[in-house]
Amino acid sequence: MKNSLRKKYIFAGCILIVGFLLFVLGISGLLKKSLVEYWNSKKMDAVASEVIQKLGDSDWALEREDMDDLAFNNTIDITVTDEELHIVSATRNWEISRGTLGEKTMKTLRDKKEELNKSGKVFFSSFDDKNKASFLQINYIKGDGYVIIRKSITGLNSSMMVMEICYVIAAVVTLLCGIPIIIYLSGKMVQPIREINQVTTQIAKLNFENSVDVKSSDELGMLAESVNTMSDRLKEALESLKKDVELRKALVRNMAHELKTPTAVIMGYAENMPYISREHPEKLEKYCQVISDECERMDSLIRQMLEFSSYENSAETVQKTEFSVRTLLDSIWKSCENEFPKRTGLNEEQNEISGTIRADYEMLHRALYNYVKNAVRYGKKNGRIRIRAWETEERVYFSVFNEGNPIPQEEQEKLWNVFYKGNPARTRDEDSFGIGLSIVKQAALAHEGGVGVRNVDGGVEFSLFIKNKK
Repeated sequence: MKNSLRKKYIFAGCILIVGFLLFVLGISGLLKKSLVEYWNSKKMDAVASEVIQKLGDSDWALEREDMDDLAFNNTIDITVTDEELHIVSATRNWEISRGTLGEKTMKTLRDKKEELNKSGKVFFSSFDDKNKASFLQINYIKGDGYVIIRKSITGLNSSMMVMEICYVIAAVVTLLCGIPIIIYLSGKMVQPIREINQVTTQIAKLNFENSVDVKSSDELGMLAESVNTMSDRLKEALESLKKDVELRKALVRNMAHELKTPTAVIMGYAENMPYISREHPEKLEKYCQVISDECERMDSLIRQMLEFSSYENSAETVQKTEFSVRTLLDSIWKSCENEFPKRTGLNEEQNEISGTIRADYEMLHRALYNYVKNAVRYGKKNGRIRIRAWETEERVYFSVFNEGNPIPQEEQEKLWNVFYKGNPARTRDEDSFGIGLSIVKQAALAHEGGVGVRNVDGGVEFSLFIKNKK
């Protein structure tokens, strides 16, 4: 793979090692003289302090043997003079035999006399083209004399070159040993990313069966968990979308079925009206009534579908107000008595909510009214109907019980689907389209609630709950 992240890691690791080598060599080239000078200056300071201390303890006279030991151990030359620059002691024999300092040293002392009087010390270093470095330090002790320390280093560049060669060898060894380690570590780092890429590629193809194996709790582990969560959510959303599409298709089919019959009746009666008006005018009123009834049936279906659609999208537009449950139930009973004037035994309830609740009054009224209407239509003729209302800290509950036959368990979940009716024959004697319970469910969902149905002793109980927000 041309743009492989693993190759980039390997390349970056090699560049890092080579860059570090070049950096070390560059620093060495820039600072080697300064470092050599600094190191020897500190070393000569230490020797000078030791010599001055011993001279002070012996009245400015030091045994040759002691000086030779110091000079040998530190690879330096030491010369001690009095204030008149007469040599008191030295490690170089020719200085002792001559008794005076060399011309260059004498010139330096004369030139730096004022500085020596002020600071008590001067230090000089020189590097020539012959691979040699020389260092000179003069210490002046007022009233006693001078301590002169010299050091020469030959083959300096050769020594530094050897060190640089060692750096290069160390870098090459590090590179050779580091490449397998870099390859291994880059593989370990890239492997989770590869797995994530494979899973996301499958997700892009709408395949949600695979998941990323989370092996760590670092950023990659968190990314893997996020990918798995995204996959699960997308899978749920896709399944929900598929179900919704199927429901919409079924909704269109069922609505077409419900509209087909009244449309055919209207067309048939309308085609025969010219003939009836000429041959049997006494039947013309009946024909008009049938057409009017079928139009009302179609209008009722369309209005209920519009109501269902508005409830489906009402979660964010619910108009909540505070009202008493007593007012709500009284209004429901009144509506049912107007629609079913010959129905008896409607006014039975158990209202355990004495205060007010907060909800969309019209939406809740419609939902409970549909429950009672459904109980009258499908329950036992003149059987008992009971409404119960109660509340907890989190929810407000309503239930409607009616005497009648139990509902098979396999049908209970289907009752909430649009156009579903327990009676598969779908008789036209009943003005029912199977939309009422769907409206109840949407009303409950709009209030962050839900619905339910269960068979109980003597009949069936439908329930509804909403979130309690006081």
